[in-house]
Amino acid sequence: MLGMLVGKVKSICDSELQNGLFQDLLNMMMKIKGFSPELSTCKCQKIVPAIAFTASLSATKSIGPLETIKFNKVWTNAGKGYDPNSGIFTAPKKGYYQIIARATSYQGNKFLANLWKNDEQTVGLYAGPGQITDSASIVLELKKGDHVFLKHHNRSEKIYSDAQHWSMFSGFLISE
Repeated sequence: MLGMLVGKVKSICDSELQNGLFQDLLNMMMKIKGFSPELSTCKCQKIVPAIAFTASLSATKSIGPLETIKFNKVWTNAGKGYDPNSGIFTAPKKGYYQIIARATSYQGNKFLANLWKNDEQTVGLYAGPGQITDSASIVLELKKGDHVFLKHHNRSEKIYSDAQHWSMFSGFLISE
């Protein structure tokens, strides 16, 4: 009888020790992940809504001198930052954004454009003879309300697109 009681006490102690070790390990993992170590009052990190957009042209379009390109087919607009009527992405919040654009020239002719941040010209695209498609990608630090858009250069040209959506404009928030 005494042997059974000693075995039961040992089993309870081992179980409590294992639970304590497990609790310590769990608390360490939660702390690394940024959660409160008190499991009963776990304070989860705030979930940040996504900010991302992708728009493309669904048909070939004539673009005038210094015209902002209005990508009409909106695939994604999480955060509602892209306006297809103006062709402008307005940053809903400050942070670092990855911005990407691709342009395809019409029948091998030249097509020149730049990505702009407000009134600042950034990276350029050149789609022309021998290179009918070009793309540009840049990481920009934006403040809430900053505008990003793709603006054509100084002469009238056509930007090519069709049902395959060859010309596009896209971006997303990397971090705050």
